[in-house]
Amino acid sequence: MIKFFHSIIFKGVAIHLLLFVILFVSQPEYNIAHFGSFFGYYLFSLLFVLFFVVQQHQALQNVSKQMDDIKNGNLSKNNPPKGDSEFTELYNKIQSLDENIARTQNNLENQRNQLDSILAYMIDGVIATDRRGNIIMCNKSALNYLNTTEPELMQKNIVDILDIANQYSFYDLLEKEPEITIETRISSNEFIALRIKFALFRRESGFISGIIAVLHDMTEQDKAERERRLFVSNVSHELRTPLTSVKAYLEALEDGAIDDKEIATSFINVSLSETDRMIRMISDLLTLSRMDQDKIILNKEMINLVAFLNFQINRLDKILETDPNDFFTADFTIVRKFPDNPVWVEIDTDKIAQVIDNIVNNAFKYSPNGGTITISVETREKDVLISISDQGMGIPKSALPKIFDRFYRVDNESRNSKVGGTGLGLSIVHDIVKMHGGTIFATSSGSGQGTTFSFTLPYLPENNDVASDDWDEFSEE
Repeated sequence: MIKFFHSIIFKGVAIHLLLFVILFVSQPEYNIAHFGSFFGYYLFSLLFVLFFVVQQHQALQNVSKQMDDIKNGNLSKNNPPKGDSEFTELYNKIQSLDENIARTQNNLENQRNQLDSILAYMIDGVIATDRRGNIIMCNKSALNYLNTTEPELMQKNIVDILDIANQYSFYDLLEKEPEITIETRISSNEFIALRIKFALFRRESGFISGIIAVLHDMTEQDKAERERRLFVSNVSHELRTPLTSVKAYLEALEDGAIDDKEIATSFINVSLSETDRMIRMISDLLTLSRMDQDKIILNKEMINLVAFLNFQINRLDKILETDPNDFFTADFTIVRKFPDNPVWVEIDTDKIAQVIDNIVNNAFKYSPNGGTITISVETREKDVLISISDQGMGIPKSALPKIFDRFYRVDNESRNSKVGGTGLGLSIVHDIVKMHGGTIFATSSGSGQGTTFSFTLPYLPENNDVASDDWDEFSEE
């Protein structure tokens, strides 16, 4: 009712009635006949005014409805008012505004879809925050690099998710816009190095509304740079030391030591040992070079992994029993944690045997006498996890991301120790596992806490339907 009293129809009728009352009262002489005439004129004019006002009211309603539709995002066209009135012109302008808004929204939607596609397929990770540092947007690469999910990420501050709170506050990032490097473990348990650049996000007014962080994977680049720096120094060291020894012994033999049969035999044995060491290192380098050039061909076959591992461990047990004088064949115990049922995988048995030998031999080298080596197998949805744990000296957390780099040694002094080695074994192991489509990683709690090397191999449960097992006969020997 209140809305009716404020409508243009009521106001028009009221004004018209007031006008006629004033005209009627202003007449000096009036009678019943005059009143009838005036009343007739009044009704006629009232109908005319009412018709005109209703038309204007409908035109205003159309304009109002169109504005409400624009406000609510409904950009459909309504019936325009008839005629050439000011309301028609106003409606046409609103309709033109409606079309402009529709085009602008379509352009914005297309730009947003393009931006979402770019962010989704970017190799670099992107994180955006509000002015308090709370994360408001990220792409899939950032989630993968930080090994998290979007709901978990949205609940944290960027300083916390990057684990740099002990170095920078959010306001430090705003003021300094630093370029930092962090190391993190991705979902495949591999360590990666991320270089992070920060940029301020400003509005048109210049007000800072947040910060954008771009995460670039520097793992391969850093690895290549480290390998280039270490290659010359390590190869020269590894070759110079045995060559110097061989040269010294040959000179001694030339100076007369050859006449002493016992000394000559000792010198020749040492020279042969050093020569074998150089040959092993060169062979490892050639193997890595062939892997880099994809010249290694895997000869895969379907085998029962449990029987295969039992065969390999039985072989190592025999070495422990028959060769007690070797430095890594001390009093060790090998514990097996295998499934009862066969686990069928398709692998190159020679290459995977090389992986097992390298990791187990490292466990022997760096574990105390009387230690326990535990080898376990766990089947998962799409892969099988093989873990080899020792009770040795352990690996510092800072060294874990680099242990599969070529020539990297946790303890550089070990070059001169009895454990020897070229620093290439784990690199070869890493490449062999990757060639099989798996991943390899190491975990360690620190010094004196032992180390666990784990690697995965592709596995499908339906492979267990395979009828034959070529390794059963070896596992029983």
